[in-house]
Amino acid sequence: MTLADQLGSTSEARAWADTIPLLYEYTAGVAGERFLRGLMTGRILAGYCETCKEASLPARIYCVNCYGEIKKFVRVGPAGRISAISRPGKDGGPTFAYVTFQGVRGGMIHRLLGRGRAGSEVVPRFLPKGQRKGSINDIQGFELKR
Repeated sequence: MTLADQLGSTSEARAWADTIPLLYEYTAGVAGERFLRGLMTGRILAGYCETCKEASLPARIYCVNCYGEIKKFVRVGPAGRISAISRPGKDGGPTFAYVTFQGVRGGMIHRLLGRGRAGSEVVPRFLPKGQRKGSINDIQGFELKR
């Protein structure tokens, strides 16, 4: 007897709701941890390849050009420029901006506090020191530089 014979027709199939408990943790990795620890101290850190003489965000442990190991991390900013911007939808959600920094390959996407446009110079607004946890949310968002 085949399995199909044992189960009968597919019209007799049944469904049920259940959950599978999954317990897991992801680490930020070596470069990610350095970046997040930098945020705790109020700094944005980029990985720096000493061979290519290039900094990159997000921070990585291997250079995307020469594949060499990145051992140095450098502070960028604090001022950056808005390269792209998303406007809130009908629900009035937050505005996000892609912020780049001079001399750095790449950038970061984060909330834009207030108004801005592509090309505007912005700076990060960090949470007060005692409230930072080593999270991207240690930056409340970017605001126009005064």
